[in-house]
Amino acid sequence: MIKLVLADMDNTLIPLGRAHASERTLAAIHACLDAGVAFGPASGRNRSEVAGFLCNDESAYETAVLVNGQQVYLHGELVAQETLDPEALRRVEKAISGRRGLALLIYRPDGTCDWVGDDPKHLGNFMLDAMHNGSERHETLPSYPVVKAGLVALVERAEELALQEELSEICPELDLLNTVPQWFDVIPHGWSKVHGIEVLERELGISPDELCVFGDAPNDLAMFAHATHSCAVANATPDAAAAARWHVGASADDGVAIALEQIAAAALQTQETGIEALPAFMH
Repeated sequence: MIKLVLADMDNTLIPLGRAHASERTLAAIHACLDAGVAFGPASGRNRSEVAGFLCNDESAYETAVLVNGQQVYLHGELVAQETLDPEALRRVEKAISGRRGLALLIYRPDGTCDWVGDDPKHLGNFMLDAMHNGSERHETLPSYPVVKAGLVALVERAEELALQEELSEICPELDLLNTVPQWFDVIPHGWSKVHGIEVLERELGISPDELCVFGDAPNDLAMFAHATHSCAVANATPDAAAAARWHVGASADDGVAIALEQIAAAALQTQETGIEALPAFMH
């Protein structure tokens, strides 16, 4: 029986560009919780960002794997955290200095950010969104422990890939995940959402067989390999779709919400009959 469901946010639980989850998605999350199935986001975003997407419904994110596994919450409490190497971030800062279309962002716990890089007029909607959340531009990055960082790369695709390779050589302590076009999540080298998932498995006393995960992108591949029940939405990238065991509808069509409804129904049926029932999308 599935005891924990974790879902990526952008383009999985919520279509990219939409401000918050649909009413059906929130209702489906509560259906799982009411059926005794724990639910949480597994996202590159931090807690304040996730809260906004889930309409500040704390029950929907009190269990969570955030910042690509660098932060783990259980019952609303932070139970694990990994910060980024400050010297490596300084090398990224130096490498992008004076270059058109590039900016390095580091996030405070409240979701606002400090950043260095090109003039905002050259940085597109990513920086407009950041500024709406209360960002500050600096000549050099402030010094404080950083969990979440990102890199805006408003450049052509070939330059984006070359930049990823260049920074990987300069900063081997970091990995750059190209989760959406013209944006990189900056994470510790070798890190993935699985690091956070394993914390929850230990805390909850469950195995990968009792875990179901949903995703759409390269930063979901590790958790797809880890979980017995890995599910890609219909709009997933080709590599994510190929890696998933199961497939559900597109993010824009509430594909995950429908699957969550089926998981909740199967859990209730299992409890009533004593015979394990599978969600409909697994048949």
